[in-house]
Amino acid sequence: MINIVNISRLFYFVNMNFLRIIFLWLFFSFSVNAAKPVEVNLAAGAGLKDCLNAQIILYKKIAPDVKIVPNYEASGKLQEQIVNGAPVDVFISANQEKMDIIEKRNLVVKGTRINLVQNKIVLIVPASRKSDIHCFACLGTDKLRDKGFAIGDPKVVPAGKYAVEVLETLKISGKVLPKAVLAQNVRVVLTYVARGEVDAGVVYYTDALIMPDKVKVIAEAPEGSYTPAIFPAAIIKTGNNQEAGKNFLNFLATPEAKKIFQKYGYQNINSELKK
Repeated sequence: MINIVNISRLFYFVNMNFLRIIFLWLFFSFSVNAAKPVEVNLAAGAGLKDCLNAQIILYKKIAPDVKIVPNYEASGKLQEQIVNGAPVDVFISANQEKMDIIEKRNLVVKGTRINLVQNKIVLIVPASRKSDIHCFACLGTDKLRDKGFAIGDPKVVPAGKYAVEVLETLKISGKVLPKAVLAQNVRVVLTYVARGEVDAGVVYYTDALIMPDKVKVIAEAPEGSYTPAIFPAAIIKTGNNQEAGKNFLNFLATPEAKKIFQKYGYQNINSELKK
């Protein structure tokens, strides 16, 4: 004969254990989610990599619950990704043009665009050998061999576009550009020169500082020969954590962050965002 009391106790035991399991699952799920840091997707020009990595390390101490996830690439490629819907919270472009394109597409959060830092355009040669090239004008002579010169692809790399502006101002672009190797970003140009694969290359001053034993700066682009290399930054509407991104961008305008920019060779012109 079935014992009703025992069956009731069995159901009670099973139900209580089931409830305990549900409670523990909810508790640990909540704990894991609560501990997960807020992720801010940062898209920035390739040349900013070392400096921004240093900034991210410092910011982690200030905001340990925020994880900055960087993507360093040519500004033109990043601009295309954002236009196509890439989830970007903060975009730092190496020129105004790429940011202008995004802003015209209504993808910049109103009131968040600032001019962050400024850079210089320089001509570099391999440090390992003596070079006959000692100025930008030399590029227009027979001192430069075919495929002996590297710049970023001016269609997507701001540093490459600045380089073309300099060559056009000096009226030597017709002689020089046919000899040029076009790189996917400014850091690739730096690598080509450091390895001695080309005779010279045009990069930002901040890039040249990274490899002082591999490359030598032989000339700074003449003043007025190119559009000022100002790097704008803004919060982007395609991102998922715009407020956290805004806090990070505000951090980049603090005195502590400015010291890091200066350490890496940038000129500071930034200002704090509006709250």
